Amino acid sequence: MRDCFNNLDKSPPIETGHLKSYDGSTLLPNSARIQLNNGLVTSIEVKEYVKGLGVPLVGITTSERLRDLPTGSVEGVKILRGVAEELPSARSAIILGYRIWDQMFNLAVSYPSFRGSTLRGADEDFEWYQLYQEVVKNKAWQLASHLLRLGNEATVASGISLKPAAIKAGLGFRGKNTLVITPEHGPRVRFAAVLTSASLEPDEPFRENLCGECDKCIRACPTNALHPYRIEIKRCLTYAMEHPESLDVGADVRKLEKEFVVKPTRNSYVECTICQDSCPIGQQLGGHCESRI
Repeated sequence: MRDCFNNLDKSPPIETGHLKSYDGSTLLPNSARIQLNNGLVTSIEVKEYVKGLGVPLVGITTSERLRDLPTGSVEGVKILRGVAEELPSARSAIILGYRIWDQMFNLAVSYPSFRGSTLRGADEDFEWYQLYQEVVKNKAWQLASHLLRLGNEATVASGISLKPAAIKAGLGFRGKNTLVITPEHGPRVRFAAVLTSASLEPDEPFRENLCGECDKCIRACPTNALHPYRIEIKRCLTYAMEHPESLDVGADVRKLEKEFVVKPTRNSYVECTICQDSCPIGQQLGGHCESRI
């Protein structure tokens, strides 16, 4: 896949005015952003900088804690890499969590000839874009560029497994819908990771399970893809949309795909979030996304 983020603006954010969160509240005056020198940076300063980018959640863990992250192919959808493959000098991982406050953040657009990740040749080139990835990785690149200017090594980690990394960074737990559920926003969060050679004070991993007896996400899934803490990935509507010509998606799922998935244009779709919308955690903050537009 082409790197969709090579051309993003990696310059430092403008140091004027105030940034607003999705609900309109002021996050941090831009003029108060930390100015760091000589490569020395603390976890508190990093978190303040990230909050100044308009990102509500940020957690830090060590590269040592991420040594056991899964690697290799995931159902032919993505190839996961280890931290050392992404940045050999990495000591810390900074995980950014951006709240998806409007359903259109889940918009995906693919090139007309795209048939699905598992159906393309090893050397076949194609284009595929997702709005929330563009947004959160743009913010992650701003942080990485900032750390680089301070004399640290840093990069946005495009290949590590983000769900367990977010849990180890203290941002949430693995819910019954298999997604990371944060106490503040529920599962309505998308993550990015920045690896850096800077030694940062890590957060404690998130250890509490907030699902309890709730199974609303399981009951809400129209294709019955969900079981407690497990997913039949080829029955997931998002998988079906990501593999438009794959024969391993059942006819019943294809039928439900036409009923539940919104397609603004021939080459785009809005990712299904029914299991996320049904989760009661984080709904009190507003910005609730309805899957059926």
